[in-house]
Amino acid sequence: MLIKQLTDCDLNTEANGIGYGDKCREGDLYFCLHSGDRLTADIIFAESRGAAAIVCPASSVHSARHIPSSDVRRSFALASAAFYGRPADKLTLIGVTGTNGKTTVTHIVRSMLEEAGYAVGLIGTNGAYFGERRYPCSLTTPDPPELHSILASMLADGADTVVMEVSAHALALEKTEGIRFAVAAFTNLTRDHLDFFGGMDEYRSAKLSLFTPAHAHIGVVNVDDETGMRILRNAEIPLVTYGCDNPSDVFAIDYAPDENGCTFVANLMDDVSEMHYCAPGRYNMSNVLCAAAIAKVLGAETDAIARGAGRMSGVAGRFEIIRGRGKRVVIDYAHTPDGLDKALRAVREITPGKVITVFGCGGDRDRTKRAAMGEIASELSDFAVITSDNPRSEPPGRIISEIAAGVHGCDYVAKEDRREGIEYALGMCGEGDTVLIAGKGHENTQETAGVKSHFSDEETVRELLK
Repeated sequence: MLIKQLTDCDLNTEANGIGYGDKCREGDLYFCLHSGDRLTADIIFAESRGAAAIVCPASSVHSARHIPSSDVRRSFALASAAFYGRPADKLTLIGVTGTNGKTTVTHIVRSMLEEAGYAVGLIGTNGAYFGERRYPCSLTTPDPPELHSILASMLADGADTVVMEVSAHALALEKTEGIRFAVAAFTNLTRDHLDFFGGMDEYRSAKLSLFTPAHAHIGVVNVDDETGMRILRNAEIPLVTYGCDNPSDVFAIDYAPDENGCTFVANLMDDVSEMHYCAPGRYNMSNVLCAAAIAKVLGAETDAIARGAGRMSGVAGRFEIIRGRGKRVVIDYAHTPDGLDKALRAVREITPGKVITVFGCGGDRDRTKRAAMGEIASELSDFAVITSDNPRSEPPGRIISEIAAGVHGCDYVAKEDRREGIEYALGMCGEGDTVLIAGKGHENTQETAGVKSHFSDEETVRELLK
């Protein structure tokens, strides 16, 4: 494709692909996404790899092959869309954002819409797939070239709809610029990613940017959440609201949990249906309501929506229950204070005995949440095992000490080795007890001292329970 078809310039040179970061092949149109010394390094790298042209800030233009841009990231996203034929324009796209619940909601939406006859692709934390085919995907919201390549492949493979997670990082980095979602959904906003955003206001602003006429036709918003109410008060697009506590268009009553999930009566804009979901917890009921509101907005019948919720057998690493040798274990991705709180409250609903929690906090990330998670674990658990969860370049012992500073009124042990921590918790677990292993969910690696090694909570539990 000619470069002038991808950018605001009249360069007739052919671009063979889109390059960025450490990815550049000969003939690519390369985008410099960094500043300062890293910007200079980007330009040198792209030139050494034989880039056809380089898009960079106007102040860095020093040759005819340098294309100035006032917003390189926006140009990057728009050029990526154009290079792959703007597949998003030919699909019904659903974007789900929020601190917690994105993965679960997207999976439930997919199930509901499939029941209604849609051909649905999914992109998110657990991967990208349509039907039996999986597509390479390493980020919750892929970088623009990968995102539009996946969308183009799904379209070619027969998808008519794609539901995807839209992270706050992706919004701040303008990854989805040029895409207008048929439906944008908001689950909640709680403390997370402050190492990147610096403060809650900046984090909230990134989420709010999705709910504008340029980015979405209609919104689905959780009005049990303060930020959801803010979206409602300042809406520039039509909104459908959902909630469990506040008046809303989509709501539920008669919540009843057990270890096989939960049932409730859902009111979908005055269409009423009993629903079942495979995991307990009022937050999971809220996730189902979010998905149901999305499906309803897109025209799915209430019966199909209920069937879609009921046929779910679970989402990998999201309140995933494993039983063996008389023990019950729940594996959950909860890695924020709010996520851990909700997961523990759901565990309490199905546990007559002790709740034993295994958890840690990631290294090189927001340190302020560590003591808060320690406090939550001590308040809602009978015993805690504080362990490693991707310490990255930080000493595991220091992270554990910062978590333990928040623990009070609950016995705990520290086990730097995550496998040892899980084994210790299983050894304590008796009949009627539950072990919650929080933080990593579906992940199958552990990063320590900058090195990733294979580790899966699920595999470890199943091996120990043989």
